[in-house]
Amino acid sequence: MTAARTPLAVVWAGDRVRLLDQTRLPHEEVYLDCLAIEDVFAAICKLSVRGAPAIGIAAAYGLVLQLEETMDAGANLAVLAERARYLRSARPTAVNLAWAVERMVRCAERSVG
Repeated sequence: MTAARTPLAVVWAGDRVRLLDQTRLPHEEVYLDCLAIEDVFAAICKLSVRGAPAIGIAAAYGLVLQLEETMDAGANLAVLAERARYLRSARPTAVNLAWAVERMVRCAERSVG
């Protein structure tokens, strides 16, 4: 008898975030490949990502995707802060989401200044 494998809810896959589409469970194990912050936003809105920790991690990775799109961090701190507000609006009551994106913005600010 083999042990059951628990699928990972959020995976960083080099140039994308792979999110377990929890709306398809338990019948299917399907991953969404998010290549842009808008993909992460949509997955959070559609409840494809569930659970406070997974939502926070997915949102933080969404900001990483944004940073990779706009690499000049110093010139884009305002853009990053705006995109953090955008992600928070996907699920405004999700405490881990707000905490994760705010932490990412603070880290970006410290790395520049």
